[in-house]
Amino acid sequence: MAESNKNKVIIVGCGPGLKAYISPKALYNIKKADILVGSRRLLKLFPGVDAEKIVLEKNYSVLVNRIADWSVTRQVVVLVSGDPCFFSYTKMIVKKMGRESCLIIPGISSMQLAFAAVGESWDDACFMSLHGRNNEYAQLIKKVREYTKVGILTDHKNTPAVIARHLLKSGIPERQMFVCENLSLPEESIRETDLVSAVHLKTTGASVVIIKKY
Repeated sequence: MAESNKNKVIIVGCGPGLKAYISPKALYNIKKADILVGSRRLLKLFPGVDAEKIVLEKNYSVLVNRIADWSVTRQVVVLVSGDPCFFSYTKMIVKKMGRESCLIIPGISSMQLAFAAVGESWDDACFMSLHGRNNEYAQLIKKVREYTKVGILTDHKNTPAVIARHLLKSGIPERQMFVCENLSLPEESIRETDLVSAVHLKTTGASVVIIKKY
C-alpha cells in the first residue's frame, strides 16, 4: 500500500539552454521540489529554489535507485536538458518507477530549435544521437542514405568534422550540412557548409548537425 502513496517523480524538460525557453508549468513544478536532481549547468539555473540539490554525473543507474527511494517521502524533480522524451535518461527513470509514478513535463529540444534556426521542417526528418555513442556510424551512414534530412546530436568527440569524414569515406554523395552550436545562448552560431568543407570545421563543444540532400 505504501507504494500507491508515493509522490510522483516529476521529470522536467529545461529546453536548449536559455532559461526563457523553460515553460511556466515546468518552473512551477521545479519550485515544489524537495530534491532537485540535474547536471551542474541545469542546477545553476535555479539558485533561488529551496531544495536539496543532487548533481547528476555518470551515475545514472545508481541515482535512479536513489530517486525511487527518495520519492517515497519527498518530492523529487529531475531536470533534463531539451525534451525529456528525446534521447535522455528519462526512460531509465520510467522503467524503474513505472509510468504511473512519473509526471513528464515536455521541453523544447535543441533539435527543434536547430530546425527552426535553419528554416527547415522536421516532420520528414530522421534523428539520432552520437552524444556519448562511438559505435553508431554504420547506422548514421544508413540513415543519411535513406532520408532527405537527418538531425544528429553530437558531443566533443563526435564532432561535425568527424561526422563529415565518416560520410565521405563511406562514399556518401555530396550533402548540405548545418552546424548549430550553443543554441539559444548569446554565443549561438549557425553555419551552413558541405561535407568536404566540414572536414576542416572547428567547433567548441556539443552541437546539433543537420544533414540534408541538395
